[in-house]
Amino acid sequence: MIVIPAIDLINGKCVRLTQGDYNQVQLFNSDPIEQAKFFEKSGAKYIHVVDLDGAKVGRPVNFEVIRNIKRATCLTVECGGGIRDKATVELYISSGVDYIILGSVIFKNPDFVNEVINLFGKERFIASLDFKDGFVKLSGWQEATTITIEEGITTITNLGFERLIYTDITTDGMLKGHNFEAAKYIRKLFDGFLTASGGISSREDIIRLKSIGIDAAIVGKALYTGQLKLEEIINIL
Repeated sequence: MIVIPAIDLINGKCVRLTQGDYNQVQLFNSDPIEQAKFFEKSGAKYIHVVDLDGAKVGRPVNFEVIRNIKRATCLTVECGGGIRDKATVELYISSGVDYIILGSVIFKNPDFVNEVINLFGKERFIASLDFKDGFVKLSGWQEATTITIEEGITTITNLGFERLIYTDITTDGMLKGHNFEAAKYIRKLFDGFLTASGGISSREDIIRLKSIGIDAAIVGKALYTGQLKLEEIINIL
């Protein structure tokens, strides 16, 4: 089990949202480079970075910050948010980012996704599936759809993705535990490397995800509030 700390960016600063609501923003660190270095010092090998501004407007807004996180640390960086054209993919890859996360564009422009996967290799990309009440949400969780979880995963699999991050928006930022029924359901539907996100707030949550067969867990607000300490959970094998 890989534990991956999260950095969400708005206006170049580390924030956390509650249930994906841009009107419920908590600022945790005005220096994301410092935050990434702290996570690395605490034992992290990976970092999950999301440009929330970019996710909302559909283009990179916090690119410089993400590039500087990669330059300032030895962390494996996976990043997403507003990556919806080839030029942006090339920009992030040239900056040294290890994995590119694609979300809304999977459903809005699958031809583009197919193009960049063929061009850069499927090993560079991670699919992101965000859902609420069983249906996929897009554009920084602002846009509802009628796409079911199963339909979403079928699309993701058919495009060739071997890595998937899923988030139940209702649990995200709530510190009340993960949706384990969704974890079991998605594990049955997706054969590749599967990362859980949303509401993970205890050591027991991580151990339970491991028992389900989840490969990695993204932890956000629980680390920032001190409910979890990274050095105490990083080595759950």
